[in-house]
Formats: sequence, structure tokens, C-alpha cells
Amino acid sequence: METNYSRVLQAEAPETAQPGLLLKRVHNLYHTQFRRWFGIMAPTSLLGGVVLVLANYQLSAIWRGVPRGQFRYHIADMAAAGVVRHGSFFLDWLLGCFALAAVATVVNDLDRGDEAEGWKHDSYHRAREHLGALVALALITFSTFLFGGVAVGFVELAALRMVGGWPYVSKYSYPMAVIGYAVVASLVSWLGAAIPLILKDGTRVWAALKKSVELSNGYEGALFLLVVESVLGSMIAWYAVVHGLHLLLPRHLTYTAWYGWLLNAVGVLAGSAVDPPLFIGLSLLATPERFNAASLAASEPTP
Repeated sequence: METNYSRVLQAEAPETAQPGLLLKRVHNLYHTQFRRWFGIMAPTSLLGGVVLVLANYQLSAIWRGVPRGQFRYHIADMAAAGVVRHGSFFLDWLLGCFALAAVATVVNDLDRGDEAEGWKHDSYHRAREHLGALVALALITFSTFLFGGVAVGFVELAALRMVGGWPYVSKYSYPMAVIGYAVVASLVSWLGAAIPLILKDGTRVWAALKKSVELSNGYEGALFLLVVESVLGSMIAWYAVVHGLHLLLPRHLTYTAWYGWLLNAVGVLAGSAVDPPLFIGLSLLATPERFNAASLAASEPTP
């Protein structure tokens, strides 16, 4: 009787942050269902890659029409270039939000009730049902990331002034930028659980953002590690593809017109294979009992 009573109190008590348990659960799900996560991430990643490549072609066409040194006479072209660049980044970000929604649908079993309707049963149907909220969240989080990127730029300029100019920090500029954007991304990740919350409970956008920040309390370090894992994993995967594919294919094929498309496609797929842990972590964060229950079960004495 006393044992059962103590377990009830333990279950009803507010859960404390368990970042180690979250990371363990994330990587366990990632490894055991790798093919499913890759099947979710690959389509959105490839589509996002196509968007960025097409945007680069459009930007090249715009800049070819602007004579060197005549930028002040082509304000409209410069504005169009800015719209194309940032618009392509936003579309890529929105596709990432769709991928997060699909991962959250699987992690939290949100599609279990739709198994009988096979024609509409896919990992993205919840995202389509909440399209308006998803676009709003994409705009908010993307704008937050851009604001953080501007802040990183100001920090770099301040560092240049402090140490005496560009020659002193030029060799450190790239790692500084990567570290800065990783920090910004980890801060933005505090808002990421809002997407699973909207899919799961139909929460309004601002309430979901507020709840997401509350749920991230105590898990900031775990989210930072997941962001770093995603950033470094994508970079390593990309460089491995760039150098590995060149060695695997015959030399004469690397000079064909389609080699660049193949390189980009394989690089994007390699990156999409290492991104799911962050999305799995955000999905679990929206439903803490999904991994806290494992802790309670492990702490119970075996009969």
C-alpha cells in the first residue's frame, strides 16, 4: 500500500529537467528508426536544395545585368536580388518546419488514428492541416534567426575593432561565424517545440511559443548539443561527399554538366541523414512524458 502511494506521488510530482535522458532517448529513436527519419527528411531537403540552386541562377542573371560600379543606378535590381535571396532562405526554412512537423507526427504517434484511411495517411498530413500556423511560426523563427545573424555580424565587427583589423582575425573569421550561428540557432531552437505543440494540442501560435520556451527550461544545453551535432554533421557530410564522390566516379564524369547537380543532390541527402536528432529532440520536448516515463520505469525496483 505504501509503495503504491509513493509511486502515485512520484508520478504526480512536477518533472525536473533531465537533459541526459532526453539525449539518450533521441539517439535511441534516431538509430532504431533511421530509415523512417531519412524518408521524411530526404524529400524536403532535396526540394530545399532545388530552391536554393534556382535562386542562385536567378541571382546570377540579375547581377549580370548590373554593370560594375553602377549599383546606385540599379536599386530595383538590388532589391530584387535581396528578395530572391531571403525568399529562397525562407522557403528552405519553411520546408524544414514541414520536416519537423512530420517527425513530430511520427514521434508522438499523432497519425495513429488515421491508419484506416490509407489514402491520406502520411507523415505530412498534420502539417497540411495546420498550414497557416506553420507558416506563421516559420516567419517568426526565421525572422528571429535573421536578427540573431545581424547581431553576430555586429559582434564580429566589434572584434575587428578591438584586435586591430581584418588581417589579425581573417583566419578565424569562418570558425567564428560558424560558432556564432550555432549559438543563434540553439537560442532559436527554444521556440522549436511550438510546432509539435500545435500539431498535438491545436495550441495557438503565441501560446505555443511561450510554452515552448517554458519546456526548454533546463534543456538549453541538450538543445545546444543537438544543434552543434546537426551543424557539424552536415558540414562533415558535405565535405565527405565533395571529396569522396570525386574519388569514386571516373575523372571524365566529374567534368560533365550534370556533375554539379549530382554533387548537390548527394550532399543534401547526406546532410538530411544527420539532421533528424534535433527534430526528434524538439518533438520529445513537446511531450516530456515520452521520455520521462522511461526514467520512472527504470527507477522502479524489479519484482
